[in-house]
Amino acid sequence: MALITDSEYRKRKNKFVYGGIVAVLALGIPVQIFPFIWLISSSLKGVQDIFELPPRLIPKTFHFENFTHVLDVLPFGLYAGNTFIIAAATIVLQITVSTLAAFSLSKLKPKFGNFVLMFFLATMMIPEGATLIPRYLMMVHFPLTGWNLINTKWSVILPGAAWAWPIFLLKGFFDGLPNELFDAAKIDGASNMRTLRSIIVPLSKPIFAVVTLQTFLGVYNQFVVPLVMMPDSKQWTIMVAIYNMQNSGNFGWHYIMVLLVYATIPLLIAFLFAQKYLVQGISMTGLKG
Repeated sequence: MALITDSEYRKRKNKFVYGGIVAVLALGIPVQIFPFIWLISSSLKGVQDIFELPPRLIPKTFHFENFTHVLDVLPFGLYAGNTFIIAAATIVLQITVSTLAAFSLSKLKPKFGNFVLMFFLATMMIPEGATLIPRYLMMVHFPLTGWNLINTKWSVILPGAAWAWPIFLLKGFFDGLPNELFDAAKIDGASNMRTLRSIIVPLSKPIFAVVTLQTFLGVYNQFVVPLVMMPDSKQWTIMVAIYNMQNSGNFGWHYIMVLLVYATIPLLIAFLFAQKYLVQGISMTGLKG
């Protein structure tokens, strides 16, 4: 009987493990995709067909006009524009604040740095509902200025400009960058900001992609904050508009499904463009240089 070497045993074991992972993923893919297929199917149905029993996955008649009708009766471009402006401004502010905070905690080693980081992380444990009223009151009389920011995009952008999770992610990535690079830059006379701009940031593109994507998803999908802060219909985001159309009673469910399809497209595009850096960022976050 031939003996199996240690390397052959490891190869067989790895093949078995990978085979099991592939099998689990193969079973999970249909479960993940089916809701999206049902969403598209419902968006192509008529007002009565969507309530048909038993339900049909493939509509008897395809109503492609649903997609154009929604755009005719609703200013969807306005809602999408509001959403993307808020998302873009939040991403810029959040990455700027988080990068500076993470760089300081990681490379400058300030006194009580670990306490500051724990304080940031502790804020993530506070439910959003608990901060909603104080946040609203703050936006009614913004500190130092007294401005009333309610019904403006700033009432949603400014509270989202500082989030503990990106600081934690960026600090973990910066910790993994070799300190020799930072020391060499100091020897060459580079300032901290020059080091951050010329060395740290170019090496951190993968983790910035992860932070950007997560921030975009968080801002894009948020509902309660823009609903409370911006009740004016001209300031509605996509999610708030869908909620109000659903509760109006004058908008059929097939049109609601069309709105949800439109709302899903930007998310798919974001994942498509960020996929490369997303995988790199996830794989590199925990590595040490």
